[in-house]
Amino acid sequence: MRRALLLLPLVLLTACGPTGQRRTDLCAIQALPARPGVDRFGTPPGVERKAQAEGAVYGPGIAGGYHIRWWGLCGKKADTTDMILIGPAPWALTKGGERAHGRQVTYGTCYHHKTDDGWKTVACRINP
Repeated sequence: MRRALLLLPLVLLTACGPTGQRRTDLCAIQALPARPGVDRFGTPPGVERKAQAEGAVYGPGIAGGYHIRWWGLCGKKADTTDMILIGPAPWALTKGGERAHGRQVTYGTCYHHKTDDGWKTVACRINP
């Protein structure tokens, strides 16, 4: 009985997260090795403004705010990712950066493209 009571919050929390293909996409994007605000390579495609205007925004908190949905529970994720924007298809952006003693010291964006083989990182940049 105790074990059931302890697991109940976790089950309820999981039920609040995304499901189906959206959950699969969010977990695949978080598992990519690119780290926003740390890695810099490639040339970012011109999709950032469109993604910010049209994309679905996901973050680590379940309370959200400013239309941010909870990204759910995934096994592997970058410790630098603060936010994921999915869309317009076939694009997703991760935003975030490194922290030192709770304070953000870098910030950047990584651009990911969905192909038939899954999600691939195309570019990362450190915001000036």
